[in-house]
Amino acid sequence: MSETFFTSDHHFGHKNILEYEKDARPFKTLEEMHHVLINNWNSVVSKNDIVYHLGDFAFGRHNISIARHLNGRKKLVLGNHDTYPSVLYLEFFEKLYGCLFWERCVLSHIPVHSNGLGKRWLLNLHGHLHSNKVIEGYQQVKGASGIFTKIVYDKNYFNVSVELHNLTPVHSDLIMERLKELL
Repeated sequence: MSETFFTSDHHFGHKNILEYEKDARPFKTLEEMHHVLINNWNSVVSKNDIVYHLGDFAFGRHNISIARHLNGRKKLVLGNHDTYPSVLYLEFFEKLYGCLFWERCVLSHIPVHSNGLGKRWLLNLHGHLHSNKVIEGYQQVKGASGIFTKIVYDKNYFNVSVELHNLTPVHSDLIMERLKELL
C-alpha cells in the first residue's frame, strides 16, 4: 500500500538558500545540500508512495532532473520559483497544479488568505515561508521573571517547508492528526 507525503522548498541549485536558511541548512556546498535532501527524501519515501511537492523545487532548469533520484510518484504544486516550461517538470512529475484539495486541506505554495479556510477546508498545507509559520496573534504570558509576549501560531496552516521538518517530507499521518485537532 502506498503512503502519502508532503514537502516543499527544496531549492535544488539555489546557492543563496545556504545563506538565507543557514541554521536549517548548515551546508558548505550545494552538492552537500543536494546529497542530504535526496537521502532524507528516500529514507522515508518508497517507490510507489505519493509525494505532493508544494513548490520551489529547483533553480536552474538542469536541476529539475534531480527529481529522477527521488523515490515516489511526484506531483508538483507550482511555486513562485517554478517558472520553467511545464514540459521540463512533467518529465519527472506526474501532474502540475496551481493549487489543489486533499482531504479537508487546501494545498498551495503560498499560504491562502484566511477567508479561504472555514468549514469545508480546515487546513492549508503550504510552503514558501521556509523556517517561518503563519502567526495568529500574540499572547501576554505571566512567567517567573515577569510578563512576556508569546507568539500564537495559526493551527489552520501547516508549513511543510523542509526547514521545519528536518529536511524531510512530512507523512500524511501528521496532517491527519492536525485535522483531528481542528474538527
